[in-house]
Amino acid sequence: MRVIVVGGGAVGLCVAEALTSRGAEVTLFESDRCGAGASAGNAGWITPSLAIPVPGPGVIGASLRWLINPSGPLWIRPTLSPAMLAWVAGFVVSCRRPAYRRGLAALQQAGAIAGPAFDRLAERGVEFELHAAPLLYPAFDQPELGHLERVADELLEAGAAPLLERISAAEARSVEPALSEHVIGGLIARDDARVRPESLCEGVERALVAKGAEVLEHSPVDAVGRDGSGWIVAGGTARRRGDAIVLAGGVATAGLLSRLGVRLPIVAAKGYSRTYPSEPTGPRQAMYLETPKVAISVYDGAVRVSGTLELGAKTLDLSARRLRAITEAAQQALPGWRMPSEPRDWAGMRSLSPDGLPFIGAVPGLDGLHVAAGHGTLGITLAPLTGELVADLVLEKRGSGALASFDPARSIGRPGYFRRAEAMRGGPR
Repeated sequence: MRVIVVGGGAVGLCVAEALTSRGAEVTLFESDRCGAGASAGNAGWITPSLAIPVPGPGVIGASLRWLINPSGPLWIRPTLSPAMLAWVAGFVVSCRRPAYRRGLAALQQAGAIAGPAFDRLAERGVEFELHAAPLLYPAFDQPELGHLERVADELLEAGAAPLLERISAAEARSVEPALSEHVIGGLIARDDARVRPESLCEGVERALVAKGAEVLEHSPVDAVGRDGSGWIVAGGTARRRGDAIVLAGGVATAGLLSRLGVRLPIVAAKGYSRTYPSEPTGPRQAMYLETPKVAISVYDGAVRVSGTLELGAKTLDLSARRLRAITEAAQQALPGWRMPSEPRDWAGMRSLSPDGLPFIGAVPGLDGLHVAAGHGTLGITLAPLTGELVADLVLEKRGSGALASFDPARSIGRPGYFRRAEAMRGGPR
């Protein structure tokens, strides 16, 4: 079977790898270099304890307060775009507690089986930098500690295994000596892990090439269309035919679907990070700072500070204010860390659905067309699992129970479902 994958980030690469490993003939189109987009600068955590939908109770109120402070951890860019307004309306509905609980249960189910998917990826010979080490959630005042404890209780209520253990201030500082003396306690996830996203993407790409897959970098897709019972994809100077296609290009996925008369609500969620060389006074453990929503990841020879979601962003311009905000949050938690003066700064566009759940599955009514996008902040966590789920669906027509909540049909716009001018027989020319 010949399958075309559009998108060379962590998700697209893992989809292509899973398909190739099961005998499919795969071509992957990537508009830039593989792994150069949203996968290049994120935290890289494999963590069920953070598999939580972005929309939730209290988020709207906080977002309204942050509108006057664009340095806040979540900022919805004001707009009159009909598509964005419709997306925001769906986001508001998803912030209600019943919807949040359903989303939390779905992500916890997926998060619980995400780690073993990384193990299977490594067993297939893919090499990447992996750290099996605790994730620390320090608290610096009683409201923050109370919130963390409520999150731990919610995870249990959603059916998750006990993921988070309560620890004292002394225990927190024994795990991470660089923590501020103002820490009053916190939580720890002892079974979490993290990968360096760049190494994951590089390792998967190497494995794809070694297994004979065709990887077309710097080939932005111009057109997608039907060709009899199959599909044609045109990008750059390349034109390929496949029996099936998987759109895994993040935010760009919505634009490609719109050309086929399909409306899928995805917006750009711009994030930022700064990557510093390791320094003896810096942190030795990964940690998540709850109030500013800042992640601190420790890799071989580097520390990455990442955070913020700017919804509806249009460009990858770096915001000095946002970079300063995540830096100050890290410095406040780790006051003795002598941060090197010239970090590598990054901004990337994550793709986010209104309910905070990814879109993984077949597009109804368009046989052979599949989607793997909208992973938000969980792209690395769910990438290998997404690859396996999509491979099951494409090659064996077998859907997992984990897919039910992620079915794109839940959000696909029905009017104009097929536009023959965009999806005509014979494909793009």
